[in-house]
Amino acid sequence: MKKRLALICCIISCILVMAGCSFSLVKTNENFDKKTLEENTDSFIKSWFEYDFESAITDYAGQLDDETLSQYEMSGKLRDEYGKYSKKDSSSLTITTDTATVTETVLTDSGKKLVFSVTYDEEGNTVSWNVDEYKSKGQIMGKAGLNTIMSMAIVFLVLIFIALIIAQFKHLGNMFNKPKQAEPAAEQPVPVAPVAVEEVEEDLTDDLELVAVITAAIAAASENECTDGLVIRSIIRR
Repeated sequence: MKKRLALICCIISCILVMAGCSFSLVKTNENFDKKTLEENTDSFIKSWFEYDFESAITDYAGQLDDETLSQYEMSGKLRDEYGKYSKKDSSSLTITTDTATVTETVLTDSGKKLVFSVTYDEEGNTVSWNVDEYKSKGQIMGKAGLNTIMSMAIVFLVLIFIALIIAQFKHLGNMFNKPKQAEPAAEQPVPVAPVAVEEVEEDLTDDLELVAVITAAIAAASENECTDGLVIRSIIRR
């Protein structure tokens, strides 16, 4: 338990020391004087309203980088839309260890407001600046709500689209796995029923007489009048 308390005390001490060092660096920098920085920002804003951005773009077109050129074009459009400088509405200062940023809201003669942000380095020189339209909290919240609704709508549309695609997988599977049609079986020969042959009863009356005549003839020819051992097997008609 004592070790944990000691560790917590060490962490808190380190945080306080770092905060104290940062505060001392900010406090000892004479170039971060609030009044001086605000005066420099006021002078910059007034010169911004008087600066000829169109001529600068034309004269230094080949020397300006893309970011500066875009900044000049936007500044020219904002000044033409909002008009001339009227008065300063509000001002705030944000100081870090190596930079200081002054943010001022300026009222123009058209009744609209512009927000200027000018950043200075440790020596008090202007590092960067930016100007934008003033937006109230209601406008900011309304825009944020609109962006939220649009984002949610896009997400739901994408989900619906994905669901429709997934629903079509079943039809695609049935299309590719469609069973092949059974080939017609070869025709089997139809067995022919045997034709019943009608037995015709022969009339043996004439044959008996014929047999008797033949037998007598054979007996006469063989000089043997006895016909007991004589048997006629068949008669062939010619």
